[in-house]
Amino acid sequence: MGKIVYGTAYAGKLRFSLLDGTDFVDFARKQHGLSYLPTVVLGRLLVAAGLVCPWLSEREMITFVLSGDGPAGSVSAQANSKFTVRGYITNKQFELERNELGKFDVRSAVGKGTLTVVRDVGLRNPMISKVPIVSGEIAEDVAYYFTVSEQIPSAFALGVLMNKDGVIRAGGVAIQVLDRSIDEGILKRIENKMQDFSITSSLGSSTLEELAAWLLETNELIIENSNVMFHCGCSKDKARDALLVLSKDDMLGLIAEGKAEVTCKWCSSVYVFEKDELIDLLRNFDRD
Repeated sequence: MGKIVYGTAYAGKLRFSLLDGTDFVDFARKQHGLSYLPTVVLGRLLVAAGLVCPWLSEREMITFVLSGDGPAGSVSAQANSKFTVRGYITNKQFELERNELGKFDVRSAVGKGTLTVVRDVGLRNPMISKVPIVSGEIAEDVAYYFTVSEQIPSAFALGVLMNKDGVIRAGGVAIQVLDRSIDEGILKRIENKMQDFSITSSLGSSTLEELAAWLLETNELIIENSNVMFHCGCSKDKARDALLVLSKDDMLGLIAEGKAEVTCKWCSSVYVFEKDELIDLLRNFDRD
């Protein structure tokens, strides 16, 4: 379970969120069976989604989909106003040489393509926006979406630190300007700090509250906190519904094989349907 602190500063002219997502990123790594670089790529996008949770309206869900030409393939992360996240990456096992700084080469893993953002507020048609992947480092890409598509000047910092045992630290920071009358000098100083900021280094030495005060250069913060967890919401009933969209011939084929398995793409949970369950499902076709 991760921890998030969020709020406003400078009389509501700026809002922020800081997240320690170490636990849920490592959970995603184990659940999906990810190697090192896929963990870092998915972990960053999961943290980005988690950082947005406080800014969602009631019952709202936001989905980020990175579709690049790099070996990562498609990477998706989803968050909602209940402070839960989930996500997946299509290529679970790949590695690249470290970049010139000796770090995981996320930029090359993602490649060039588009970032699609879907905002579902419970209406018939969700709002869908697409922007080009401008960096591949993910933080800059998410910030670009908010700045360009939603016209909210934004800055994100994301990080995932790993060793042979798993995720050591994972977290992020998001800052958005809500009122452009805020002093330009303040924004410049915050921007300079964000450029050199390492969330994975900072999480080991400071609390999220301390980091917020340092980054924003003020202790006058209206601040709240919450937990963030990886939660999918899939179930065997939903997996059963997925089987019911198959044709009758496909269902008969599964019965002949003796069982069927349905794997949730969001969390890699596997739901097994034995032969007698499949025969029972076949009766739905007979009633149609």
